[in-house]
Amino acid sequence: MTDSLTGGTPEPGRHSAAIGAVEVSMGALSRRLQLVLKNAATAIDPSLPPAGFQLLRLIEHCGSVQAGVAAERLVVDRSVVSRHIRQLEELGLVETRTDPSDGRARFLVLTEEGVRRMRAVNPSGKSITHALLTEWEVDELEGFAAQLERLTAAIDHRNDEGPSTD
Repeated sequence: MTDSLTGGTPEPGRHSAAIGAVEVSMGALSRRLQLVLKNAATAIDPSLPPAGFQLLRLIEHCGSVQAGVAAERLVVDRSVVSRHIRQLEELGLVETRTDPSDGRARFLVLTEEGVRRMRAVNPSGKSITHALLTEWEVDELEGFAAQLERLTAAIDHRNDEGPSTD
């Protein structure tokens, strides 16, 4: 790895400090995003956890989704999705429908009440981050997305290797 400003090897202290700054910024971003999700979930129903809101948002975005696919997309265990499905069904926000072409396949869909509450929280139907990023230039967004993908791939690679010895 080279230092893009000097064309040489980065100074170890400066490199470590930059990594520390990234970690602090990511932690702050994570906490703020969790608060946004918590507030959105509470606006839907005071008992709804942020992960339940994320599942609602996924169903809204996809139109319908199978529980297993939802678990994969949300990067959680299927049992977590099952618990949230039960709560969302009890709140009257989601229902499970059978696929007419394959009676074994079941899909989650928003109920009319689910659609109404999601629209009350987010009338535009766009993602939470959409409004935050509209002022960014396309090149900035594409570069940021590429860096996030790179970090995600590094995390996935690290998880595939097993526990760290750091």
